[in-house]
Amino acid sequence: MGGVPDREPTGEPPDGRPGGLTRLVIPVPEIGVAGARIALLDPFLDASQVDEGIISELGELFAGIVPFTFVLGEPARFPSGAAYLPPEPVGVFRRIAQSLRHTFPEAVGDHPSLHGSIPHLPLADGELDAVPAPLEVHAREALLTVRTDGQERVLATFPFGTSAA
Repeated sequence: MGGVPDREPTGEPPDGRPGGLTRLVIPVPEIGVAGARIALLDPFLDASQVDEGIISELGELFAGIVPFTFVLGEPARFPSGAAYLPPEPVGVFRRIAQSLRHTFPEAVGDHPSLHGSIPHLPLADGELDAVPAPLEVHAREALLTVRTDGQERVLATFPFGTSAA
């Protein structure tokens, strides 16, 4: 099962592919904050490297993941002061990220910072009080996104499977 690519023209590089680094994320619409996502692999690949083969492989990988429930814990802060909500249990996010790195060794990979290595839902300071925590949420899909012109755009959506693979 492949992903659902976004085919609208972007007007970017001549081959029609957007430029910039992509990322793989799990959307969290339950918290009511636009663009709320937990990164699985950020960055992933340069958008110019994403072709139908990559989309197909990602679709197969995510189709093998059963939708799951997790809890967004109490707000926390990184040493830098950036606010976030930690997903619990964190192990499922780490296993998915490890599977992505194994399947795509060419991925740009993992930031050496805490922000890149700890699964989390980033929050702006003004959002801390607006988000009820702890909060039970459901992971049903992953998104491949790219940031261009200051906007994050979804390149493909990958629904999780319905049963164990």
